[in-house]
Amino acid sequence: MQSEVVNRQIQRLSGLRFMWLTFPKDLEERFEQETLKRRSRRLWLEGLIAILLFDLFLIADYYGSPDRFRRAFVLRLLVVTPICLLVNASVLRQPKRIFRESSIAIGACLAGLCQLYLEFDRSRVASAYVQMTVLAVVLFVNTVMRLRMPYALATTVTMLCGDVVFLWRDRMLEPGDKIFGLGLVLGVMAITLVGNYGSCREERLNYLLHLRGELLVADLNRLNAQLLRRSESDALTGLANRRSFDTQYRELWKNSLQTGTALSVVVVDVDHFKRLNDRYGHLYGDEVLKRIGSLLQQALRVKDDYAARFGGEEFVILLPRTPESAAMMVAERLRRMVELAGFPALDPSQGPYDMSIRATVSCGVACAYPTLRDKPEQLLDAADRALYQAKAQGRNMVVGAAPTSESSRTLI
Repeated sequence: MQSEVVNRQIQRLSGLRFMWLTFPKDLEERFEQETLKRRSRRLWLEGLIAILLFDLFLIADYYGSPDRFRRAFVLRLLVVTPICLLVNASVLRQPKRIFRESSIAIGACLAGLCQLYLEFDRSRVASAYVQMTVLAVVLFVNTVMRLRMPYALATTVTMLCGDVVFLWRDRMLEPGDKIFGLGLVLGVMAITLVGNYGSCREERLNYLLHLRGELLVADLNRLNAQLLRRSESDALTGLANRRSFDTQYRELWKNSLQTGTALSVVVVDVDHFKRLNDRYGHLYGDEVLKRIGSLLQQALRVKDDYAARFGGEEFVILLPRTPESAAMMVAERLRRMVELAGFPALDPSQGPYDMSIRATVSCGVACAYPTLRDKPEQLLDAADRALYQAKAQGRNMVVGAAPTSESSRTLI
């Protein structure tokens, strides 16, 4: 769903038609959150430069109008600069958009109107050049700092009003000069607003393209993970399949070899499964295997315990860092759970249960402390021999592997 929203917004912003630069609520919040840190640091740095340039105008005030220098000093350094520095410092705290953008707009307007006040009725040259100050403020806010469009528009209108009042009350310029200055200001304001709109639009479009790429990668990773799970899972029981088991077994063997800890294996086989299939059919046999697989997962102790379908009606459990006594307990718990659970529900058309066929399992258990001279196959062979012994002794039981002369050192 989010990908669809992003694609619609990309299509909307890719056209040439003018539109309000805003996203749907959730996407707008994400855009603001993910661009907040970088934008705040940029605005802080640019604001610091602007404050420094504003204060450097004291040099021009000193040489241009020494008699008004004291007033300029007080306004610049003792009034406007502390306010702007406070605003600039607050930006580093990454405030919400409305406070961040509006406070910067107010600071810029304060600096621009202060310059208009200082140059008012000073001289013809000062009245002409102060128009450049208005343009500088608008250029800086709209194209350098690139305030969000509503705040850039508000700043521009405020400076325009201040300039109109200045020109209306100014006695130094001729009417023609005032009209020329106002026309120049209006033209530059319009151009910078168009530039601000284009910059904000490109910023949002680039963000959307980047976000779409991230979403595509996330979707691809999710699909790959699903394919991987499917390739490593048994479709019938949901347990890991033989391929996944082989990989996990090699990894656990290697870990046990490195740490010197025990690794136990429990091989589980469904008793009389062929007779059960012949009597009730293969579909019912599949239901039995599903139930065994579910019970097997419930019999595990911790997340590191691992269960897989070994093939046919045979299952296997890997128990890392587990001695034989604990592995025997896990196997016995599984055997009892299967015995108590019994058969899955039988379709009435299949007739009554054959009481000579019971839903039970036999388990073979083997444990090893691997060494470099041991082979992983030895542990599985030992568990398999124990399973056959359980079958030979009457089924529905757990048998531990008996050490042989060849494996007594590592197999318990």
